[in-house]
Order: sequence, then C-alpha cells, then structure tokens
Amino acid sequence: MIPLISNIGYGPLIGACQLPRFWWKVTLRKAGLLDAEYPDCSGGLDSSVLEVLDLDKETTLAYLRDNMPNYLEFEAWILQQKGRAIDQTAIADWNVRIRSRDHRPAKIEETYNDIGLPDDAGITSAVVLNNLQDWQLFYERNLEDDFAALNGRVVPLIANIDYGALEVCQLPRTWLKILLNAKGRLHPDYPDMTESGLDPRVLRVLGVEPADAVAYIRENLPSYTQFEGWVLEQNGGEIDREKADEWNTFIRNRIHRDEKRIEIHATVGRENDGTLTSAVLLNHIEDWHLAHADLMKASVA
Repeated sequence: MIPLISNIGYGPLIGACQLPRFWWKVTLRKAGLLDAEYPDCSGGLDSSVLEVLDLDKETTLAYLRDNMPNYLEFEAWILQQKGRAIDQTAIADWNVRIRSRDHRPAKIEETYNDIGLPDDAGITSAVVLNNLQDWQLFYERNLEDDFAALNGRVVPLIANIDYGALEVCQLPRTWLKILLNAKGRLHPDYPDMTESGLDPRVLRVLGVEPADAVAYIRENLPSYTQFEGWVLEQNGGEIDREKADEWNTFIRNRIHRDEKRIEIHATVGRENDGTLTSAVLLNHIEDWHLAHADLMKASVA
C-alpha cells in the first residue's frame, strides 16, 4: 500500500514533519502492507528527522517493529527517551526545510514520470511533487484493491492541510473520500460529502458546485491531477488565488468546537485537558488512530 500520510504531517507532542509518515511506513511494512517501492526508513528524510530528534535509528526501528504502537504512543515513547527534553528550535527549523524544499533535477524527472506530468509543468516543490506522486501511485496500484487486510475499508489519510499543484488545502482529501466511496472502500466513519463541512466549502471557494464534483468523480473515477484539471476547466483555466490563500489560512489555523474536541479525545483515548484545540492536529491524530486500529484488528484476525 502507498503511504498517504504526507511529509508535512505532524503530531501534537513532538510537532516534527515527516515523523508521522516514518511511523506509518514502518508500521505498514511490519504488517506486510507497505508498497515494495517504498523503504520504511529511507536514508533521506526518515533518517534526517531521527537525527533532528537525536534518536538512534536502530533503537527506534526496533521499538516500532516490536511494539506496533499507535502514533500518540510513539510520540510518548520519544519524550520518554529524551527525558521530555525536545529541541523545539531544531524542530521548527526542520519543519521550515520540509515545507520549502525543492526537488533536485533528477528527482523532478523521476517524479514527473510517475505522475505523468509534462516536462514543462514547472513544479519543483518537493511537498507538491511527493504528494502528487503518492496519490498517483495509490490511484494506479491500490484503488482496485479489496483492502481485505483493513476489513475492506480505508481511512482517508490525505490530510486537510495537504495540497497539490493548485495549492488548495482540503481539495485532495475531498477527492480521495469521494473516490473511495465510489468504489465502496471509504471507512464508514467518514462521509464523502456533507451539507456544510469542509468538502462543500472548499469546492465553493473554487467556484465548483459540490454536486457537480461528486457526479464527476463518481462517473469518471479520475486521478488527482485529472480532477484538478477538471476544477480548472470549471473556472476558465484559472482559480481565484486570493480566495484560495484565504481558505488555506483558515484551514491551517482552525480550532475545533468543544463538542468535536470531546469526541476526538474520546476516540483516541487522550485526556481532554484543554491543551489540544487545533483542528489540524485533532484531525491528524483521529485519522492515524483509526487507521492504526483497523490495521491492528486485521493483524490479530
């Protein structure tokens, strides 16, 4: 399976980008589900984030493989290893590097080939290219799976903050949920469209009627790049950048209401002590908790 937790995902205790993706890849590999093309611990970003956190690679891998912890348990273990002393300045610098990184020319060529982008696409952002590559490979290699190892259902692990070439948060997650539901593979706790949630809101920001987007995806089962192309067509070839940027700021800074915070804390088994209010972080830990729980149930069965 392609690991859909992105490089820019981060958790509530450590806050380091790439760390959740590393955890998920190791977990999937231990369960025998990680796509063979993906290393569970690369010599690149995976090794680098461990170095930033001053964690021994072999000790960390042994803990993950032997214990298969959920993500909050993994972060708690890291804090225990470090005596709760985490260099937040180093993490902040690391996160800036991850979010602003450009791919080198050879990697751009490789990724363009995987995605099917034209040579003159002009995209160099490692965040965007890695996302598009993951989503394209998931579309090609996993969409037709029965996901028997996950009881036939999939948590949509593309996050609210993830974005593709149009640089619009939530849009890729909306695409994935509608696509999975069209194939009968969406986790039952997740609707593919609501009356007033983020999915219809992001589409309307882009001048697209939600019903039209649902119909297009269900009828055509497009890849993500095809879906973005369709969105552009609905807008005469260009989106309103100012509205999109305002939307992204809203998504990245959103706070969950009290009822939602209580619900997610109960789901993940974390005390609702009032310190965790960020919708980004709460949605992250809920998604990762449910995906991990499904994986563990399937492993026991």
